[in-house]
Amino acid sequence: MDEDRYVVVIGCKRCGKCDNVCPTGALYKSDGIARIDYTKCTQCGKCVEICPNKALVFLD
Repeated sequence: MDEDRYVVVIGCKRCGKCDNVCPTGALYKSDGIARIDYTKCTQCGKCVEICPNKALVFLD
């Protein structure tokens, strides 16, 4: 795991495609918008891959 790389949420459109995709439960919704619990995130990229709006991205 690269400690200087994070998944960030930019412009979530509340489509729901990422619901239940995170194997560690790091991705959750608040007011319908995707949020990330960085204490649980392993940077697997599943949420980044599934987001059709490119709202979940890796940030170095």
